[in-house]
Amino acid sequence: MAILNGQREILVFGHRGASGYRPENTLESFELAFQMGADAIECDLLPTADGELIIRHDNFLSSTTDVASRPEFAHLKRVGRVGWQTDREDWFCEDFTIEQLKQLRATERLPELRPGSAKFDGQFQLPTLDDLLQADFAAGKHLILEVKHGDYFAAKGIPVAAILARKLAESKWRERGITLTIEAFQFKVLEQLQRVCGAVGEYVYLVDTWGDPTLNPKAAEVFDGISFNAELVWNTDLVEVSQARGLKVFIWTARAEEAENTIEEYYANFILTGADGIFADQPDLLAACVRDMS
Repeated sequence: MAILNGQREILVFGHRGASGYRPENTLESFELAFQMGADAIECDLLPTADGELIIRHDNFLSSTTDVASRPEFAHLKRVGRVGWQTDREDWFCEDFTIEQLKQLRATERLPELRPGSAKFDGQFQLPTLDDLLQADFAAGKHLILEVKHGDYFAAKGIPVAAILARKLAESKWRERGITLTIEAFQFKVLEQLQRVCGAVGEYVYLVDTWGDPTLNPKAAEVFDGISFNAELVWNTDLVEVSQARGLKVFIWTARAEEAENTIEEYYANFILTGADGIFADQPDLLAACVRDMS
């Protein structure tokens, strides 16, 4: 973390770990992000067929695992609904048990853009929330848990909030000095998570370009923070207004590959918004710019 112009701490969050360097949402990506100076790492939680929580971004598996090369799972391929309500022929996490998912290996989601990360394809297991909470490198660290597609799974009768509450109750994460933030895109889902999981950490409401781009006044009454797609905050007062209402404000996602000119100029656009925290795929590069601008 750093102080910009003597005023506000700016936190750097490893987006799905150090996902610019290792296949996303793997223990190896998370550990690398912390080694690179990230103040926290963010991961995505999805339910399995046997009531566990796997760390994946999408409930379909073909883009971030080697499932397509596994003939033993060919029978599980089907046309299904992905979390944002689009039909797709694929393999879905909710059809797999943890034992089956542990047989898969992670792959880089953007291999042409990130060939260095793609070199690690097939090397890393898919972690569970239990794996992350028990990892040596997680002790004393801040973990940001995003619950994906909670409304979609609720409609299927899968109580993700209850599963998360159970997993946290069974873990010794507090004793290990871990602090938590829980996020979700759906307002009602985040409210339910707060009711069911209780005082386990801060609750942050995610807002994307496809959602309501305005600040929901109720957010400041219910949650601890709000996290915007950075496209929503350029040339607006959303960050300042949100902070004035008592909310922490995070923005996402800084990706070095999207820099049109210099890396420093690109990251400065994020830093100068005044946000309290920034999610980045290359946390080391963002952290260096934050330090330079402090």
